[in-house]
Amino acid sequence: MSLEKNIKIIFENIKLENNIDFFKLWKETYKIVNPSKSLDLNNMLTAIRINKSFYLCKYFIFAKDLKGDFLECGVLKGFSSYLLRSLEDQLFKDTINNYFLIDSFEGLSDFLDEDKSLNPDIIQNKKGDLKANIEDVKVLFNQFKNVNIIKGWIPKVFESLDEKNKYKFVHIDVDLYQPTFDSLNYIYDKIVEGGILITDDYRSPSFPGNQKAWEKYFNSKNIRSLSLPSGQAVVIKE
Repeated sequence: MSLEKNIKIIFENIKLENNIDFFKLWKETYKIVNPSKSLDLNNMLTAIRINKSFYLCKYFIFAKDLKGDFLECGVLKGFSSYLLRSLEDQLFKDTINNYFLIDSFEGLSDFLDEDKSLNPDIIQNKKGDLKANIEDVKVLFNQFKNVNIIKGWIPKVFESLDEKNKYKFVHIDVDLYQPTFDSLNYIYDKIVEGGILITDDYRSPSFPGNQKAWEKYFNSKNIRSLSLPSGQAVVIKE
């Protein structure tokens, strides 16, 4: 049985709030963000991305009625933010929150010892990989209101944000140990009660530093997080 058939068995006909077709929304987002790339549903990385996107959507819907803004650290080409911004349009037309999208747009930063895989079979990225063009991302979001795309390195880039901002949904996808830890240090106290904080690479064999930084931060505060079947991890602010 093909991977594509399994993906369709699992995700076709899944309805989100307001009868939103999740898989249709995901495929529409893929075509818009990757206009020159065909969708390969027999690719395992595609299956992983769909699964992670489903969890992002579910937690985003959970937080939708809270007061606060959206923050993403690690934007790349903008797929996750575009998916959730499009979802918000279908959830409620009259309440538009501010979106803050942060990325160096210069690729990965320095790898520390915490970021190095102990598995010799794992082929890791290197400094400068995963670079996206900020102008392309600006064009992608130019139809939406209140989307702020901010270029800079973590943690210095946080100086561009208003210290008074409060966030109801935060997505961390910066891959490496230091920017993950620095993001948590800045962001966590600014998340509203009941707000969502989710990291993308918690179980990634290619980026072990993400989990190390996440656990170091939350263990120091005696806060429990949940490791998701998708490889992500999440904390609901209490």
